[in-house]
Amino acid sequence: MKLTWSRLARLSRKELRETLRDRRTILTLVLMPLLVYPLLSMALNRFLLSTGGPGESGFVVGVETSDEGDWLTSLINDPRSQPPEEIVKASGGNLAEFKVVVTDGTTPSEALLANDLDIAAKLEITAGEPSSITVTAFNGDQASHSARRILVERLQWLKLRDAVDLLKRVVPQFDTFDVHTDEIGEKPSGNVLGSVIPLVLVLMTITGAVYPAIDLTAGERERGTMEALMASPVPRWWLLLAKYIAVVTVALLTAIANLGAMYTTLTLTGLMPMLAGDGAGMGLSQVVQILMLLVLFSAFFAAVLLSLTSFARSFKEAQAYLIPVMLLSLAPAMLSLMPGIKLAGPLAVAPLINIVLLAREILSGDVPVLGASIAVVTTILYAAAALAIAAKLFGSDAVNRTSERSIGSLFRRPAQSSLVPNAGEAGMVLALLLPASFVVSNALMHWLRGQEGPVNVGLQLVLNACGLILAFGMIPLAATYLGRHRYRSTYRITKARLGYFAGAIVLALGGWAFAHEALVLADQWGIALLNEDQMERTRGLLDKWKTISPVLLLATMALAPAVVEELCFRGYLFSAFSTVLRPWQTIAVTSVLFGLFHVFVGSTLLVERFLPTTLLGFLLGWLAYRSGSVLPGMLMHFLHNGLLELVARYHEKLDFLGADLEASRHLPVTWLASAGGFVVVGIVLVLLTKRPEPTSATVAVDGV
Repeated sequence: MKLTWSRLARLSRKELRETLRDRRTILTLVLMPLLVYPLLSMALNRFLLSTGGPGESGFVVGVETSDEGDWLTSLINDPRSQPPEEIVKASGGNLAEFKVVVTDGTTPSEALLANDLDIAAKLEITAGEPSSITVTAFNGDQASHSARRILVERLQWLKLRDAVDLLKRVVPQFDTFDVHTDEIGEKPSGNVLGSVIPLVLVLMTITGAVYPAIDLTAGERERGTMEALMASPVPRWWLLLAKYIAVVTVALLTAIANLGAMYTTLTLTGLMPMLAGDGAGMGLSQVVQILMLLVLFSAFFAAVLLSLTSFARSFKEAQAYLIPVMLLSLAPAMLSLMPGIKLAGPLAVAPLINIVLLAREILSGDVPVLGASIAVVTTILYAAAALAIAAKLFGSDAVNRTSERSIGSLFRRPAQSSLVPNAGEAGMVLALLLPASFVVSNALMHWLRGQEGPVNVGLQLVLNACGLILAFGMIPLAATYLGRHRYRSTYRITKARLGYFAGAIVLALGGWAFAHEALVLADQWGIALLNEDQMERTRGLLDKWKTISPVLLLATMALAPAVVEELCFRGYLFSAFSTVLRPWQTIAVTSVLFGLFHVFVGSTLLVERFLPTTLLGFLLGWLAYRSGSVLPGMLMHFLHNGLLELVARYHEKLDFLGADLEASRHLPVTWLASAGGFVVVGIVLVLLTKRPEPTSATVAVDGV
């Protein structure tokens, strides 16, 4: 039989449909990278914000009394305590800063153990001057040890300068030698990207190719769907080639998703320059080259996997073969982390190692032409050899002809409409919400920071609202349209009794106070992990809010979140999960998701927001369930956010109500008692209001 491109394309499409027939495959292989990299970057940003460093806020030194603090500050700021110019140049030109604080209410040692300080200092004052200084570090903390070393060196420089000055006064002809610094040789790039990214991409590509390779060979043999091969006029190697193309395609999709998510995340969060160091970084040209390299690697590894899975008789047997291969692949992949390893000699022809090293050289901006050419050619030969072995081992099975689904079927609108989406569609929406909101919000802020002049706070708030609408508003809306679901039942936009609106108002009047207290407690318990500099920036932001219109503040920080988030969480997701969960389970799941998505803010993790937003989500979910509508929750959400924002804006004008928010971040006890009363009254109002009569929509959504 004559082989034609159209026939091969049809076979390849059929095999690809078989691989992508389950949406969970799409979620695992393609959408997971879109979730992983934003989360990793947020965690890294949060770690950097939490730990700080001498380049940002300086080292914090704790002393017990103000006299000790004054003396230590004067010694540190004394020009004679600064290292000589050549020492500063040898250290890269950076001079660490120290901030001396008095630990009121506790000893410096206790504050150091509580991680409130970098180091502690004890000064013995004799005859009005320090006679002894003891500097204490936290055992095992590298930053604390570095702070102690630098401070001790500063004090030693001060002692040495005093001794030299005294010696010159006694012996005027005294002189000593000078010390100068110089450099020679090639400076290492310090490109973290070139070390870590090849390893991550290789592992992710391997992961993406494993499942389809097993499923299209051993999986079909175990299911008995390849037994018709002997009766089929299709040659075995045609079938193998079609399966090979399908495996390569899925592996490449996974690699592209990982590369795209990684590039977008590093660019938008500003981590690219920090990780790239003095290297070339990962510009667009490097991305294209890495992508071409991933095509080559996917082709190579897909052939290796098929050669191993072609003679496996079951899914588990194929897994047993591939797990050792994946573990062995870690060893050469780890070479990208080792300095001094070059793409030359035997390493240029070693399989997998040459690809990893070539990726590292591309990211460092120094690609050896000879080594790269050898690596590419040998990898192609290895892939051809592995594919030839697979053709020999491929058994007498045929292609499964039962599946008629395609990738396009995932996005094709159904012929008939439905009341609400299902849980699978909700899972797809959730998988898209985080990366979409991450990209949109960071892209808008990246554009704003690129504008000339100071940042316009009003414009920043408007852009935040636009990002919220684009992600949490448009994605569920697009899913509703593609699924041909009815908008009113999906978003639960139905009339509600006045009692629910009254209960929502009263709940909002009390709920905001407890949300405020939860944030304060999170900070006191160390969950927030915000240092004094971040608190100062927050106070500065609150001061800027006072310069903008309260109408704009309420519109962007209260109205937009109330409408968009309620339609998303208590509308679309609530309707979808209600089809498979009980009411209380639906309330719990949507509340936790509501809290989690409020932790992911821009490119940072704000863990302290989880508890108050989750509790608010429970109230909003319960109100949505009782009322059968999303509208009372919108009102409560708007009033809750609005009260929080207005208190933050006008806190200095609330002293007449018994609140000194400048002296204490906690609300007065009378306020909390009143807020508790409002919450109780609001719950009673909701309970006393008659539930709506069940309709076909509420039966499908709430299960009543």
